[in-house]
Amino acid sequence: MLKHITIEGVRNLAHAQVALPAGATVLFGANGSGKTSFLEAIHLLAVGRSFRTHQSKPVIRHGMAHCRVVGEVQRGGRATIMGLEKHRDGGVKARVGGENVPSLSELALHLPLVLLDTEGLGIVTGPPEGRRRLLDGTLFHVEQGFLSHWKRYALAVRQRNSGLRRGTLGSDRAWRQEIAETGTLLTQQRQAVAKKLANELARLAPALSDDLAGLEVVFRTGWDQKLSLFEALERNAESDSTQGFTQVGPHRADLRLMRDGVLAAEVLSRGQLKLALVALKLVQGVLIEEASSLPPLYLVDDLPAELDREHCARVCEQLGAGRQVILTAVDRAPLEAAWGEKPLNLFHVEQGQVLQA
Repeated sequence: MLKHITIEGVRNLAHAQVALPAGATVLFGANGSGKTSFLEAIHLLAVGRSFRTHQSKPVIRHGMAHCRVVGEVQRGGRATIMGLEKHRDGGVKARVGGENVPSLSELALHLPLVLLDTEGLGIVTGPPEGRRRLLDGTLFHVEQGFLSHWKRYALAVRQRNSGLRRGTLGSDRAWRQEIAETGTLLTQQRQAVAKKLANELARLAPALSDDLAGLEVVFRTGWDQKLSLFEALERNAESDSTQGFTQVGPHRADLRLMRDGVLAAEVLSRGQLKLALVALKLVQGVLIEEASSLPPLYLVDDLPAELDREHCARVCEQLGAGRQVILTAVDRAPLEAAWGEKPLNLFHVEQGQVLQA
């Protein structure tokens, strides 16, 4: 769990030091007070980037050269200090236990997160990239060796595409073999976790809403399954050379959200789609919990503004006891009502100040 966090210069949070208890914590305050910025700071610490923008400058408080987030993470009886510093030019420095981390992906091993942010509805309605990230973000915690397979595959595709664009590949058979080998392993791992996602979603989605009964995820590999990946690459070799990029493979995979055989985005209302997104994120959390010795921290942004009281309560019921959850809301009362009799830790956020209520 995240026991303590220090935030300097993340948007309007000039300086905040907060001890975070176990269980559920609510940050409440007016729009623009800094509630979501607090969640954003935790996301920076755990992932190395914001969930609101890909750029560094908007995250950093006006007039400051950089922002800094430091957290104390408790795992069993051991405390670890993590820190991240992000500069306006895009530079990032991160340390865990006093040592520089070789890759920002290492941060997530020490502080796994599940973000319930219904503004990210594009995961359900948008292009496949967001759904692949959700799938791979789950795999990162569930399957040892996934990241190395993913990096090998991504490097092979980049190298082949570079050669195809420049027209410098006399023969790219070796690259096709590397892509086929690493891509097949990657796809097998994705298929296994996609099946687990599908099974858990079938259980959890109807608990959030009767309208989500029949919701399912269908995994698409990124090539014709009548062929092996190597055969698909061979068949497309001439076309790839003409187009200048690799047209088939796991980088074209998708995790489609369906209901009764139809894309969910075509048959569900906006409110139902938001619940479907929440369901997917909750399922992601369940799988990470099952596979990891370190349960994820749940960040839940402004749930009462996105869902009505009944569905908000159902989401809170699924989050349940025993998890560390940080929720935000303009008004504390709707979340207190939705959370029920379970204890809540309350903080008031006003003009960038986070104070225990």
